Amino acid sequence: MVKTSVVFSAIVLIVFVLAISEITNVRGLCEKPSQTWSGNCGNTGHCDGQCKSWEKATHGACHVRGGKHMCFCYFSRCPNAEKIAQDKLKAKELAHDKLKDKKLDDNAEKVVPHVEHP
Repeated sequence: MVKTSVVFSAIVLIVFVLAISEITNVRGLCEKPSQTWSGNCGNTGHCDGQCKSWEKATHGACHVRGGKHMCFCYFSRCPNAEKIAQDKLKAKELAHDKLKDKKLDDNAEKVVPHVEHP
């Protein structure tokens, strides 16, 4: 039962990391919440126009994040883009290592030493 729970948790973590990577980096663009938009974002066209004209972004769009309708601007260059890519890679490596370590631990539990008593 515990093994199933750990495997399920690892799979959920991997899916989460992949989902975040898709959210953060769209076709080589860096996503950031709009600094000039206030309130709910219900019209992607207005968000797009404001991101382009006010924030000098390549594109803008409304998305729901954390239950809130927000305007996100997409930039072709982002000072944090390199760091985001490195963080995504590290997260994937950590998830892989954790899963690998858990598999090793599971195998270790199955080995029962044979001890002869006098």
